[in-house]
Amino acid sequence: MSAQPAHPLSPESQPELARALEQLGTAQLSPRGTILFQQGQRPNGLFVVCKGKVRLLRTEADGRCSARTVGAGHILGLLATVSDQPYLKTAEAVEDSELFSVERSRVMSLLDRHTDYWLQAVSVIKDEMKLIRKKVMSAQQPKAGVDDGRTAGG
Repeated sequence: MSAQPAHPLSPESQPELARALEQLGTAQLSPRGTILFQQGQRPNGLFVVCKGKVRLLRTEADGRCSARTVGAGHILGLLATVSDQPYLKTAEAVEDSELFSVERSRVMSLLDRHTDYWLQAVSVIKDEMKLIRKKVMSAQQPKAGVDDGRTAGG
């Protein structure tokens, strides 16, 4: 019987897929402050975080920004890489980090050869889309204490 992680895996965490991608990638050390990719940039590939922390930043058309920090085991830039569409976020190392960089052609070759990895990739993308949807929904909620003209007796 295998041990379960203490905390559920978060988005971009598919250990089996991450290990397979690492084997195809090039190891790199990224000092704090290194920009791995920028929102709107055409994808060259993806990154797997081995050690360290990376901040994912997204700027909306209205100027609002959202950010979250991820660590080891996360696969960054997968959606952009498989769709060949621009990155949706900027990724910046917030501490010295060890990563594997995997070129798009290698990612696609792996996925084309292994259906099980495609399913894991879809799971990563699904989890990422859930986070985006959650942020959009919370941004559309009226702020507490703000009278939107729909209060009773008003």
